Amino acid sequence: MSRIGGPHPPKCPFCDRVVPKPTGIEPVRLGDFTFGNCECGAVFSCDVTGHNLGAAYVEALGYACNQDWDLVWSLMPDCDYTEALVENYDELHHMIQPTGRDQEGRRTKGVLTFIKLAQDVAEAVSSDRLDQNIKEPESLITPAGRRSECSCGPDLPEPPPPKPGKRYSKRQVADAVKKGQFDMLGAMALEDSIVLRRIQRLLYSPDDELKWNAVKALGRVCQLIADKKPSQVGDLFRRLLYSSNDSAAANWGAIEAMGEIICNLPTLYGSFLKHIIALVNDPPSRPAIMWTLGRIAQTNPALVRSHAFFVMFDLLKDENPYTRGYAAWALGCLHAKEAEGGLRKLLGDQENMILYDGNSFHNTTIASIAQEALEKIDCSGVKKAMAEAPDPNRSDEQDPLIMADRLYQEANMLSARGMTLDAMEKYGEALAIFEELGKEQQIANVCDRKGDVHVMRGDFKAAVPNYLRALAICEKHGDTISWILIAEKITDIYRKQGKHELCLPYFFKGLEIAEELKDATRAGIFLAGIGDIYQRQGKLQDAMDSYQLALKIFKGMGARERAALVERNIKKLEEMMPEAGK
Repeated sequence: MSRIGGPHPPKCPFCDRVVPKPTGIEPVRLGDFTFGNCECGAVFSCDVTGHNLGAAYVEALGYACNQDWDLVWSLMPDCDYTEALVENYDELHHMIQPTGRDQEGRRTKGVLTFIKLAQDVAEAVSSDRLDQNIKEPESLITPAGRRSECSCGPDLPEPPPPKPGKRYSKRQVADAVKKGQFDMLGAMALEDSIVLRRIQRLLYSPDDELKWNAVKALGRVCQLIADKKPSQVGDLFRRLLYSSNDSAAANWGAIEAMGEIICNLPTLYGSFLKHIIALVNDPPSRPAIMWTLGRIAQTNPALVRSHAFFVMFDLLKDENPYTRGYAAWALGCLHAKEAEGGLRKLLGDQENMILYDGNSFHNTTIASIAQEALEKIDCSGVKKAMAEAPDPNRSDEQDPLIMADRLYQEANMLSARGMTLDAMEKYGEALAIFEELGKEQQIANVCDRKGDVHVMRGDFKAAVPNYLRALAICEKHGDTISWILIAEKITDIYRKQGKHELCLPYFFKGLEIAEELKDATRAGIFLAGIGDIYQRQGKLQDAMDSYQLALKIFKGMGARERAALVERNIKKLEEMMPEAGK
């Protein structure tokens, strides 16, 4: 007999633990709701009628935030917290009745609204939340066990509740950002971890000056708190990186904010520049990417040159004037002698634009920007150094690292133009020098790009060893995001080759990383991939378990399309194995 349909205790949708019976709190607010907590940190409200879900949702958020309503209204779903509903709750028996009726035939319309705050938001909420105001039932089982009926020792005084941290309002943060008080914001962020999120919200301001001040504030504040609160900086950067994959979010400052953080923390976050450049195929993101490259080039040109900066050359001809203008500005900041020809072609471009150079706004033309870029190149010591450089044929008199970097950039340019054979030759020459110098980061970059070129040529067999070598270096240096991106390329090849079983270890490792990064989307994707492979191997119950976990994640995130796809896979699996879903 199927277990589906039988009454069972309510469980947390985030961790699958059985949760205690919800109880009342004082003071009562909008409705006669009861509340509860899960050991995983989630909280929930109970609406016994099932008709007041909106109010129950708001009250659950308020309870999660210790009734800090200024904080509540500043939070964003799927970013600052995750929500989930558990329906058919029978408050009388503290059970879920899947049929909608209890044993006596009474309708059970109760709904539990679960809220789980993001880690940094949860840390910012006072630890003496209103749990202390819950009306304790006569028989209460707490995580510490059942309350004792008697005591064999003296009564000990309860420890005082932890002192709540200082909280800064949206207005206080916005005022400091508007006035450019970035050091003050750094001190505020050390006291209140919500400050970073409040600054991030200002990226969406229609006021350009406030938006750009928020960009600069994020960079400076992250620099000030990176040593004491590295996880908060990492969480912010990860949120910006993932949101930048949505061009709408990218246009509201996500990419520029990442660039400013890299400017201030190049050692920690410089390696992520390649992920920003990878977004160049999205036209709306190009102006932001060009600004970011120019901004970083102002203080750290070597970092930009170590990546595929040749991508800026083609964008000098982009149809978007802001892309052309910021590409010209960035090449000028980079003192890129190689771009002189392309910049001269813009000297007749009279398209107007407002350029922000990191300090002030300039109402200018693309021709003027190109002229200034050429002047920077002419006035820099780079041109003179290039003119005085020794004979290129005498490699013993050249800096081998500069030579290898130039070869790598030329290879990237040839690859972008479809000249794959010439690109492979250049990559090979660059790789030999990087190997001799022991430059592992550059070796990983070359191997990754060589793998891409092999894939372009349809030579999947040759691509895999290059990707594997890059993957090993990423793992060695703890570059988990790059590891995932390269692993996805490898598993795509294995799937095309029909070698699905070879994907399994990469999916498991990717799942582990996704859990560490709290990346629910990728965790669900890896779980679904694991289910696919188990199904092919005939391990139907294991496949069902993986699919169901993936489905729970996608539903909890509100990812309807992904959830629907997994549900179709579950349905097929149930047809193959009738007992699988029981």
